[in-house]
Amino acid sequence: MSVEEYLAADRAAERASEYHDGEMFPLEAVSIRHGLLVNRVAWKLLELLEGGPCQIVSQIRVRVSPSKFIYPDQTIIHGEPALTDEHADTITNPKVIVEVLSPSTKNYDHGEKFELYRRLPSFEEYALIAQDQPNVEVFRKTPDGRWLLTIYEGLDAVAKLDSLDVALPLAELYAGTST
Repeated sequence: MSVEEYLAADRAAERASEYHDGEMFPLEAVSIRHGLLVNRVAWKLLELLEGGPCQIVSQIRVRVSPSKFIYPDQTIIHGEPALTDEHADTITNPKVIVEVLSPSTKNYDHGEKFELYRRLPSFEEYALIAQDQPNVEVFRKTPDGRWLLTIYEGLDAVAKLDSLDVALPLAELYAGTST
């Protein structure tokens, strides 16, 4: 399948799919808890980023290479989005990406997906949010290009996204998500 065929099929589909080197992979359905966490993160980031130069977008397609397209749970863009075409549904310049970990995708989110995101020059921070316990892992790109991990655990913890200058209290993120 060509990139053009993938984009046409994905745009017409009811459920989004990722694309890797000619193959299309439908996204899995999410649990209620996953959806609640994604929404709580979006709500909190919208509140914290309002009026600033950054925008948060849910489920936007990100082109990480000419033949790879993936969907983060939440994408934060600094300034104007770098769009790939007139459809305005694919970007190449995420600053921060947030993924809520699912049992079936957590290895992909930690491994290959993170490796793909790191190819993007604009990408500075990666937050991985556990579903089963209050735990947020934040990877930050250092000025010399290394990635450092900070782990925030427990409802008293406050996860920091330094590139956005925001703090996310885990008690607020996980409130009402015990479903």
